[in-house]
Amino acid sequence: MDQRARDIVTIGNKLFDQKRRVDSLNQEIALNFYPERADFTSKKSDGDEFADHLFSSYPVMARRELGNLLPSSLRPRSQKWFSIHVANEELDDQDEERKFLERLTDIQWRAMYDRESGFVRATKEADHDFISFGNAVIKFGPNTEGNGLLYRNYHLRDTAWRENAEGKIDTVHRNWTPTARQLVDTFPKTTSSEVKRIVDKEPGKEVKCRHIVMPSRIYGGENPISKRFPYVSLWIECASETVLEEIGLNYFCYVIPRWHTVSGSPFGVSMATSILLPDGRTLQVMTRTIREAGEMYVNPPLLSFSDAIRGDIAYYAGGITTADIEYDERSGEVLRPITQVKDGMPIGLELSAALREDIRAGFFLDKIQLPETSSDMTAYEVKRRLEEHIRSASPIFEPIEQEYNDPLCEGTFQVLKDFGAFPVQEMPESLQGSDVRFTFRSPLADMAEQREAEIYLDIRDRILGPTAQIDPAQIEQIDWDEATRDAIRASGAKQKWLKPIEALSQRREQMAQEAAQQKSLDTAAQVGAIAEQGGRGQQEINKAEAEGAVDGG
Repeated sequence: MDQRARDIVTIGNKLFDQKRRVDSLNQEIALNFYPERADFTSKKSDGDEFADHLFSSYPVMARRELGNLLPSSLRPRSQKWFSIHVANEELDDQDEERKFLERLTDIQWRAMYDRESGFVRATKEADHDFISFGNAVIKFGPNTEGNGLLYRNYHLRDTAWRENAEGKIDTVHRNWTPTARQLVDTFPKTTSSEVKRIVDKEPGKEVKCRHIVMPSRIYGGENPISKRFPYVSLWIECASETVLEEIGLNYFCYVIPRWHTVSGSPFGVSMATSILLPDGRTLQVMTRTIREAGEMYVNPPLLSFSDAIRGDIAYYAGGITTADIEYDERSGEVLRPITQVKDGMPIGLELSAALREDIRAGFFLDKIQLPETSSDMTAYEVKRRLEEHIRSASPIFEPIEQEYNDPLCEGTFQVLKDFGAFPVQEMPESLQGSDVRFTFRSPLADMAEQREAEIYLDIRDRILGPTAQIDPAQIEQIDWDEATRDAIRASGAKQKWLKPIEALSQRREQMAQEAAQQKSLDTAAQVGAIAEQGGRGQQEINKAEAEGAVDGG
């Protein structure tokens, strides 16, 4: 390994040393809220009972509920929760451009949710890391065969990162301990001779390796990779200091979402567990005390006179305890339970219930549920409740969209683009060179779009409708073509469902022509009817005159 790579590994070692206290904190959080992940500072073995130290499962269940709620709210499998757009909004709304971008969305959607991509598993694991520790690590890119995508979630313990001057993570060091067999299969040409010698005798022996991704400008050197690509990916076998792979990347292949950041620290914190850790500990102690007290009530401690009891006390169903026949019962029962005061039990239960409510609120479980509405509420009251719900849920949904979903989708888009998955040859010329951006569907976005459709109905039915009865010209205040089209899109309609705006103009002209033709026909019919009636009238007049002449004669 050259000196440059050796220096990079040394920098990574310092990053891991700096995060030891973070790992200790994460271990404590995991023990109370995510016990199956409590292996930051201690090693677990398969089959270990990881929750045997807990007395109450509620903190774990609250974390689990919020962690499971994230994908169903922000990445629902039943609908396309992201869509591809361009920065130019006017161009983004054009019919042909919108249809092409929706086609790209469909291609990326199918690639991400391919059965072999591992996207669902990786994001599910990362969601619970994100909720528990405020950080998560997902690596994405092409699979080993190059015929699809691959997503993996990695342990925070094995990953260290560094921010750049703009506060963005651009350097990641990840420890990897494959078996000798796995390492040889992954890097058959560059694996060190030492590993190749032991692979037949000890194929399951673990080998310490490291994956490093960093900006090419920092990696430097005369390597052409540094000049062609913005990022460099290094795989290094640590013991032998062997560079297993050195390649360039057009994208940063790690997504590390951070829930809540504090200036001066590259690590995020959980807005839930960071304040609930004392409550979680207290609930465990309180639950243990209450359970012990309950056990004492059911199976109370006994008071006996040792000289009066002959043999052991058989305190079980059907048991017989022998007492001395000479014992005087006037001194009290020879075996009796110790009197206990039960007044503290209700207070303990009330305190425990209060702690549970605090933990529920700390995990935002009281904020995520939609507010209750009733039929006797006015539309204004319902709207205000929904707006309050949006404000309450924003601390959860907004960081996930910006720190999690957005970089994950943008990185995936770049991978698919590099591998030619998109029909670039069919791209409209107007889109060439445009900056791509993503929008996401979420409860907040759905409410905002629903509100946009409601505004359309309010203007049409509650404002302009009554106003037009006074002044019909007020209808012209609104461009109804644009307003109707925006309302249809807000309801979730795809662009390919909509006909071009020119078709609407042509249909309007056709309807005007048909109306004009029908009016001409109606006018001609009326003229004919009048003429026919006039002819009949003249005939009657002539007939009357003829009859008068006969009578006069």
